[in-house]
Amino acid sequence: MNISDWMLKEHRQFVIDKIKAPIMKALCILGNRLLEPTNDNTIIPNTHTLIRIWDKFLAMEDNPGRMPLFQALKKVTVSEQEHDIYYRDRMNVFGELWLEEVLKGNWKPRSLDHPNSCWKVDPNVRGEGYKFLIERYYHKEKYADSK
Repeated sequence: MNISDWMLKEHRQFVIDKIKAPIMKALCILGNRLLEPTNDNTIIPNTHTLIRIWDKFLAMEDNPGRMPLFQALKKVTVSEQEHDIYYRDRMNVFGELWLEEVLKGNWKPRSLDHPNSCWKVDPNVRGEGYKFLIERYYHKEKYADSK
């Protein structure tokens, strides 16, 4: 049995009830205790970038049941980037590793018409990031030297 079979069939409800729900609850509680990060109360350049990304994302998201989670995730990730060099460095390494996979054409872009629910904007309106992902993923042969 592969991980997809396990996750989708036998243990999906377990993961939802026993893993995701407690993590979501804890993040929301902790996130509510944090100050809302803004460009005025932060100084790290990547913190400002995360704020811009989260603000764009939150402007598109339209699921009232998940909005508290996303708002808490914004506060936690932005606060960690701002105040803790240990996690800041690791977040940066993770971003670099992710970008390397994108540049190699290994990150598959989202499907057409997705997200297909709880989204304030037309899911088919795509930005430069999506276009870049499409180009890299579907035309890997052009970028073979970057591997």
